[in-house]
Amino acid sequence: MLPMLQEEFVQKYHWLTNQEFLDAIALGQITPGPLTVMNAFIGYKVSGLVGAILAMISSYLPSIIIVTLFAKFYYAYKDSPFVDSSFKGIKAAVIGLLAAVVITLGRESAVDISTILIIVGSFGIIAFSRLDPTFVIIGAGVAGMLFF
Repeated sequence: MLPMLQEEFVQKYHWLTNQEFLDAIALGQITPGPLTVMNAFIGYKVSGLVGAILAMISSYLPSIIIVTLFAKFYYAYKDSPFVDSSFKGIKAAVIGLLAAVVITLGRESAVDISTILIIVGSFGIIAFSRLDPTFVIIGAGVAGMLFF
């Protein structure tokens, strides 16, 4: 969902800057229910308390409906080659969308050597260790406070 949210809120409607979008992601990642918190932050930024409430409801309602309908039929067709190949295509598309967001937001975030070191260090820790990402995010925040 991040690529779609970034496209709509930052590039299409200009409701948020890239930095505000990054802040929403960061805020969401350090709290339980990251998507809910991020959407509430964006909704509040755009339309106050009503926007926050509507953003939370709107972000989950379509998913609940789709998953409920999908679950009803999934077990009947889970061994189908069509379903299997569809999931492979979906995985590839998700990776491409995430890569696009990383590149777009990375341009905004990697502004100097300190931020690049935090980015590379955080990626390395998450990719090559079993450390909980929460600790990496908190550590990156502390490093940001020390550098800036």
